[in-house]
Amino acid sequence: MVLLATLVSQHGLRTSIQFEKQNLQALARDGRVDTYIVATEDGFSPLGADLAFISDDLGIPESEIRHLADWNRFINSRVSLVALRSRKSHSLLRGVILAASESSECYKRFAVPFYGRPFRDFYYNVTYEAIAFASENWEAHHLALSHLSGSGHFHEDIATCNAEAMAHYCDATPSAAVESFMFIGCCISLEHLSGIARLNAEAKTSKHHSIVTEIDRHNGYDLVHLAWSHNAQHVVPEETA
Repeated sequence: MVLLATLVSQHGLRTSIQFEKQNLQALARDGRVDTYIVATEDGFSPLGADLAFISDDLGIPESEIRHLADWNRFINSRVSLVALRSRKSHSLLRGVILAASESSECYKRFAVPFYGRPFRDFYYNVTYEAIAFASENWEAHHLALSHLSGSGHFHEDIATCNAEAMAHYCDATPSAAVESFMFIGCCISLEHLSGIARLNAEAKTSKHHSIVTEIDRHNGYDLVHLAWSHNAQHVVPEETA
């Protein structure tokens, strides 16, 4: 495990930002991850690699997880999270969030996937609302996050937005109890995470701007839909004039 930073919120909560090469199953069994935020890409991807474990641990058929992931990736035009709460009373994970990502249909209106710099509002808001849902609905304490880019296209700006969302959520939420936030899975390297160490000081110069969210409750899962102004692009602190 590599400790990237320890964020201290305005309410005194200390949250460690970590990078880990162990797989999800090992981390969950060690009690180091209780919630996973993962991009909806299947196959040779973090979701594909961990699908059997996620299905067995949460008590949700692989076919159902694949169906919901494919719907959120290929069909759904809204920016959405698919929140899968565990259906077992003694699972290692409290839940998994299938997050919209660079390869999702909904990303096309923000930027051309795989080209140019990442659209920061997208990655920031998806991460923030995933953290908020997991914390407020599942009482998550130890979150893990896969790359939300397309495979092989992770970028330092995405990692910085991910961590900044964590910092802002803890600042904005006195009841937050997230102790760790961990980057795991393929396509992420320490080079991508180099900007995170600066966040504890710089995050205090900016704050979260609330967006519109809508939650659709379904039998066995929840959909969280996000909406914000396309023009109000989120800017990471180091690019602020």
